[in-house]
Amino acid sequence: MLNQQIRETIQVFRDTLPEDLSLLIEQGAGEISALDIVERAKKPGDAMPDFSLNNQRGESRSLHGYLAQGPLVVTFYRGVWCPYCNLQLKAYADRLDDIQANGATLIAISPEKPDAMEILKSSGAPKEVLDLVVTEVPFDVLHDDGNRVAEDLGLVFRLPESHQRLLSGFGVDLQALTGNDTYTFPDPATYVIKPSGEIAWAFVPNNYRKRAEVEQILQALAGVTA
Repeated sequence: MLNQQIRETIQVFRDTLPEDLSLLIEQGAGEISALDIVERAKKPGDAMPDFSLNNQRGESRSLHGYLAQGPLVVTFYRGVWCPYCNLQLKAYADRLDDIQANGATLIAISPEKPDAMEILKSSGAPKEVLDLVVTEVPFDVLHDDGNRVAEDLGLVFRLPESHQRLLSGFGVDLQALTGNDTYTFPDPATYVIKPSGEIAWAFVPNNYRKRAEVEQILQALAGVTA
C-alpha cells in the first residue's frame, strides 16, 4: 500500500538524517498541517475549474478534451524533489491499467517545469535525492505555471521557511524548478471528475505525507461509472 511505503520512507529519514534536519522536516510538517486547505478546497459537487495546459511532451491538453473520453482522475504533484510524490506517481503508474479499465483517464498536475529532472541534475542535487525521482511516467503530467489550476481549487500554500532551508541544503533549487520565487505548491490532493465536469470525489489531505490509495480511487470511479 502506498501510505505504508510512505511511512517506511519517513522512518528511514528519521533513522538516517542528522537531528537538525529532522527537526526542520517536522517543524515544516506541523506548519503545513495547521493550514486551512481542507476548508477552502473544492469539494464533491463543485465544478472542476477549466484548464488548458501542456504535458511533459509540450502537447496541449484541456479539461474538456479529457472529459470527452470519460471520467478523469487528477492528482497534484509537488515536484521531483518530493519523495512521497514520486512514490505516489509510481504506485499510480503500476495500477494504470486498473484505472483505465474503469473508463477513466489519469493525469498529474504540477507547478514544476517539464524539464525539472534536468534542472535538478544540473543544480548539483546529491544522488540520494536523484535516486528517488520517477523518470518515466506513462500518463500526462501537466505544467500548471504559477499554480493557477491549483489556486482555483483552493489547494495552494507557501512552503514553510524550514522546508525551504532543508531543500536548499540538499541542492534543490525550487526557484529554478518552478520558474518563480513564490515557493508555492499544491496540496497533494486527488480528485475524481465526472464527465459532466462535476467533482465526484476528493482526497485533500492537508498533509504531504498522506496520499490517496489506488483502491480509494477505484472505489470512487465505480460510483461514477455504475
